[in-house]
Amino acid sequence: MRRSVEIVGWGLYLASSWTWCIGMFLPILLLRWWGWPGFVAFAVPNILGCVAFGYVFTPETSRRFVARYAPSIRWFAWVTIAFQSWFGSWADRRLGMQGLLGTSVNWADLCRLLPLLFLMFPGTGRFWMIAGTACTIASFALFATNGLGALNDPPVIGSMTPMSLAWAAPFMAFGFLLCPALDPTFHRALQQSPSRHSFAVFGVAFAAQLLFAASTFNAATGLVSLAWPIAAQIILQTTFTMCAMVSVTSPTSLRSWSTAPAWILRSTSRASFINFASVLALPVVGMALGRFVLDLLTAITVDVPVMMPASELLASVSSVTSAGEATYLRWLGFYGIIFPAWLLLKLRRVPASVAWPAIFVAAAAAERGMVGARTSYLLVSLGVIVIAALWQSDNFMKETEIVIEDGRSNA
Repeated sequence: MRRSVEIVGWGLYLASSWTWCIGMFLPILLLRWWGWPGFVAFAVPNILGCVAFGYVFTPETSRRFVARYAPSIRWFAWVTIAFQSWFGSWADRRLGMQGLLGTSVNWADLCRLLPLLFLMFPGTGRFWMIAGTACTIASFALFATNGLGALNDPPVIGSMTPMSLAWAAPFMAFGFLLCPALDPTFHRALQQSPSRHSFAVFGVAFAAQLLFAASTFNAATGLVSLAWPIAAQIILQTTFTMCAMVSVTSPTSLRSWSTAPAWILRSTSRASFINFASVLALPVVGMALGRFVLDLLTAITVDVPVMMPASELLASVSSVTSAGEATYLRWLGFYGIIFPAWLLLKLRRVPASVAWPAIFVAAAAAERGMVGARTSYLLVSLGVIVIAALWQSDNFMKETEIVIEDGRSNA
């Protein structure tokens, strides 16, 4: 009985840790652009990629992977923290979330400070299993309170053509199939859960979270139908994700997870203080930097649309909202191309001199595809990464053949 409870508990922990501002807002954009088919093209690889993680990795291979790629995993966690923080600020300022909870307290800003607590008190596995369960149950309660909304009459078509979705679908699948390998909360759950079937539980619970997001779509405005249950869920889930990410990468995370990709203080006192202060300030800096980037890109997109055209793809109620959505899509570039491409090229042992230029070119193509309303560029972006990976494979085979021929000659 206890084993079954822990399996379910870790599955619900995963559902909460993976319910980011991607799963809570990207479905809105996809329903606007392509209707229900766009949502399916996003949800299926997202769910399958995450569930597959638990059945591809074993606890032992997970430990080896974390030890080998700890710096990349930490960067993944820290960018995710900053992304959630920025989204909370934008949703509060641009989507009209402030005041929906019927209180003068700005809960969005207050909750973005909560992750600082877990730098020093990372919490045990039991704590996070219970907290994740409570968070998921609370989201389901908010879903029930808010109702089915757009699920009663889901849009079949959107503002963009089915062919444009065909270009975008492989790009989305690429990111969602590889990014789970860099999520430290996934590795924690696999290593500490009594069974990999926690990931099956996760798949069911996370599918419900995505349906909650889809239900909030307002076909009349192309935005979120904001009500207090939706605002509460956005605050709840982004806060949980930030806290969970901090707890598994902080200097103290080794107390509760011996193989955590912890950020370790250096030996000298001066370096220790500087490093500790930098990590301590990460959520706050992410929030401030996110606001600065939003304002800067808003000015560029609105005032100089030739440089960064957002209006065609992001037609919305106002140019300011469209510019914010353009910034949101640029954040997604980390998970659509940068992180998965870096992981793939690392696994293929592609040298950095080849990997980084390829990622830069792919990111530039993705910018044009995601923000510039030319989704065929997304396939170009993906093709650049695939070519870089295959180039290294061919190069590796040639080098191997040369070594073999040299060996035969010497013999």
